[in-house]
Amino acid sequence: MKPAKELLAELEEKGFLFSVFYRGAFCWGLPFGLLFSLAVSFFEKKSFITAMIQILPLALVLGAIFGWGLWGVALLQGVKQRQDKD
Repeated sequence: MKPAKELLAELEEKGFLFSVFYRGAFCWGLPFGLLFSLAVSFFEKKSFITAMIQILPLALVLGAIFGWGLWGVALLQGVKQRQDKD
C-alpha cells in the first residue's frame, strides 16, 4: 500500500474522475458491496445474486461519495504543502 502523501499526490495528478470512479466506486464500493452481500446471503439465507443486486448500487454510490471526499482531502493537502513551501 502506498503512503498517504504519495496517494494524495497521485489523486491530485490524475484528477477528479479517477478519484471518484476508480478509487471510490471501483476500489472501495465494489469490494464493500460484494463482501456485504456475501454476509447478507450468509446470515439471512438469501441467494448471493439477489443480495448483490440489492446492495451493489448503493455500495457504488457510497464508494463514489468516498472518492469525492478523498479528492477533497487531496486538494486540501496539496494546498497545504504549497503553502508550507512558500
